[in-house]
Amino acid sequence: MKYTNRTVRLGEAGLVQSITRGMHDFLYRVSTVKDPKWNIGDEVEIGGGRKCVYAKNKGDNALYASHGCEFTLTGFQAITTFATSHVAGDTAITIAADTHDAITEDELAGGFVIIFDGASDYYTTTRMITGNSAAAADLAYTIYLDGELSYAITSGTSKAEVYRNPYSAIDDASDAAKPKAGCPMAYVPASESYFWILKEGICWVAPQSTVGNDHGGVGVCWRHDGSIEGTETALGGTVPAADGSQIAGYVVSGSQAGNGPLINLKC
Repeated sequence: MKYTNRTVRLGEAGLVQSITRGMHDFLYRVSTVKDPKWNIGDEVEIGGGRKCVYAKNKGDNALYASHGCEFTLTGFQAITTFATSHVAGDTAITIAADTHDAITEDELAGGFVIIFDGASDYYTTTRMITGNSAAAADLAYTIYLDGELSYAITSGTSKAEVYRNPYSAIDDASDAAKPKAGCPMAYVPASESYFWILKEGICWVAPQSTVGNDHGGVGVCWRHDGSIEGTETALGGTVPAADGSQIAGYVVSGSQAGNGPLINLKC
């Protein structure tokens, strides 16, 4: 396997840290050179419920730790019918020639391919891309998968959509329609820089004036610019006096009126 993403818990074997500097120093470093220890999309859990992911700035604008940053990539290659067949168990597949940019070897690593059987949604599967062959624009290329095919691919019937690594082109927040990735751990200059994003855990994000001001409105939503707004304000609603807007989780089984409910907490 040429490429894979991993989740590392700080202190595990293999993650050596300085005994004279802070254990988390590496998370606040920004560089135009990729750290060879990390792949884009790797995650580190650093205690206190915090989780960070390694990413790359798109290179258009500076990013700020006090504002959310956003994903920019759309599909690399739109749905395309396979021109070759592949058997269950294969770990390399050929994407047929169609409209796409030129790519260098392994440029799509960490991205995803969605494979459709061409007849229904039942056998649709998603695989991470661990590498790819180089290809000129619009020509066929090979991608390598993070796991064997569960079902055969049929030439002329099966189809695929290809996506780049979503963390390989992060930009500053400016569009309410674009999903936010989290907050940079440090200031990132307007250059193609590698850095860490805080995707889970406690931090400070630039708030709008209504955030936290009412009784139960503790839920927050992203705004276009990476600041946060109270959920009730964002959705144009109000929070009843005894309720709150924080998402607690979801019902797994049952109801208040019957057995249960069993709740999967997501605090």
